[in-house]
Amino acid sequence: MERTGRGRYETHLDDPDFARMEDGTRFAAFFLGDGDADPAVFPMEVTPDYQFPVHYHKTHYMSLILRGSLRVGKKWYGPGDIRLQEKGSVYGPEEAGPEGCFMLNIFADRRGFYPTLLGEPEQENPPVEPHVQLSKVWNALAERDVDAAPASAAPDVGEIQAATVGAEAGE
Repeated sequence: MERTGRGRYETHLDDPDFARMEDGTRFAAFFLGDGDADPAVFPMEVTPDYQFPVHYHKTHYMSLILRGSLRVGKKWYGPGDIRLQEKGSVYGPEEAGPEGCFMLNIFADRRGFYPTLLGEPEQENPPVEPHVQLSKVWNALAERDVDAAPASAAPDVGEIQAATVGAEAGE
């Protein structure tokens, strides 16, 4: 992962900086905000032998299949398929296809990303260190209350330039 400009980071699905678990699963953690309850995005690649039991999450959750395939319950998902789960809805088991699966998982509240297994006691989960945490505000105008100003009161270019002190060219 690389910071490529003011307020911008870039990476790739095959980034060698992604964490690797003992079972071969690769992932990165991107935190969207600095609050404990803010959203998180987890690009995750599982191996062809990946299997995971029936479970649920303690937050709303979305998964987008990018490469490979994943069976959830009786249904197979492939590239471009999007699955949304409401907080606490039970699903699974999961099984990767023969080529494994690379998915982008988005959690509304990062405290709920760890899966909870049915019939198992609550587990103490270790904290996850983000690969990237977006928390800085680069433009004072972005702090405006979005509900307070009508669309007709949008700032002009001069106002934005004045609020963005030290902006880099092309950013």
